[in-house]
Amino acid sequence: MTDLSVTGSQMQVKAPPPPTPISEPFRITTNAPHQINDETLSPGRRRLQKWLGRVLRIKISDGRILVGFFNCTDRDANIVLSMCAEYLVEGEGQEPRLLGNVMVPGKHIVSLNIDEPKPASSSLFL
Repeated sequence: MTDLSVTGSQMQVKAPPPPTPISEPFRITTNAPHQINDETLSPGRRRLQKWLGRVLRIKISDGRILVGFFNCTDRDANIVLSMCAEYLVEGEGQEPRLLGNVMVPGKHIVSLNIDEPKPASSSLFL
């Protein structure tokens, strides 16, 4: 976008200022990169920071399973998941309902697991 200014019979076009360089790309895995190795943080807060951006599986009090990327939490243990999918019963072979961004109230959380990729079979290395 350019600024136009008219002075007398001349029209001057001012170039926009150059864009400010981005020093570091956006990362979803942490919300406080300067605090990752901060020794003053409690072990629980350090663990929560490591979980940011990872896939969580949450079982809620009505039996549903919610799976999505962990975005944030608060003092009441409410959890926000992005790209969340809902499963009505535990197990495989069912179609999930895609929900998008979800806030799960902490009072309804029964269990919480981090979904890890399945390790490679150890029989391949024998």
